Amino acid sequence: MTTIIGVDFSGAWSDLNKTWVAQGTLNPAGSLQFRCVRDHRRMDLYELLADIQPPAVVAMDFPFGVPAQFAAQLVDGPPPAAMSGMWKIISDTHSEDFIAARHRFVDVHGEPKRAGDLKYHRESYSPLHIVNPVMLAMTYAGVYLLHRLHKERPNCWHVPPIAKPIGTDAPVTLLETMPGAILKALELPYKGYKGGRRALELRTRICNGLASQSGIPLPNLDLVRDKCLANDDCLDAVVAAVGAAMWEQNYQRFRCPDEDEIAAARLEGWIYAPG
Repeated sequence: MTTIIGVDFSGAWSDLNKTWVAQGTLNPAGSLQFRCVRDHRRMDLYELLADIQPPAVVAMDFPFGVPAQFAAQLVDGPPPAAMSGMWKIISDTHSEDFIAARHRFVDVHGEPKRAGDLKYHRESYSPLHIVNPVMLAMTYAGVYLLHRLHKERPNCWHVPPIAKPIGTDAPVTLLETMPGAILKALELPYKGYKGGRRALELRTRICNGLASQSGIPLPNLDLVRDKCLANDDCLDAVVAAVGAAMWEQNYQRFRCPDEDEIAAARLEGWIYAPG
């Protein structure tokens, strides 16, 4: 059995109950059985992940890194080779200083996207975006979460495309995802389901097609269907969980950085979605 967790991460600066978490188990037959889908504080998510035991895959929908140009502004000298080095630098920066650095950078350079996002996910926002959605807060809080996990439980985590820790047989995989990118790859509605007059219709289509399009049987999806229809954040957490289950079953279904993209992806992060 593999623990599966999908996270729709809050973009609020304050730690309110705005982060949705879908928990389940992927059984040997390949079915994802949901145990719980509910809202959390980010601190609750940290405590959940700190206690998780492998094998497990956690798919989270916040940027795991910042554009390389902005990373260079935050350090004296060249940026680290991997995003884990930037996590410490960003976590050691007060949020007000991080915001100020963003403003100075954007005034000159605008809001660049990360290399992988620009090439493959044009519908995504820059991690430096600050209005509807507030990507900057999501990025800062998410990076802080990742740094704390790695600082307090080193060698327990695998964050693609960084290599697995040496000497660890089954670390917990932390995967950067974007529910909209997963839905688009599965040929399900990926726009308009968060609001507007057709939102309920589109959420219904997503729920009805998620199992068949992903190839992941969802025998108890009805347990959380009403929540998904009522709340797009809940639905995004469920979609992220399905993405995590797909990764566990066959990660080769996902677009991964090639040899020309890997250096940027290791520093900036990479959205994993089926290719």
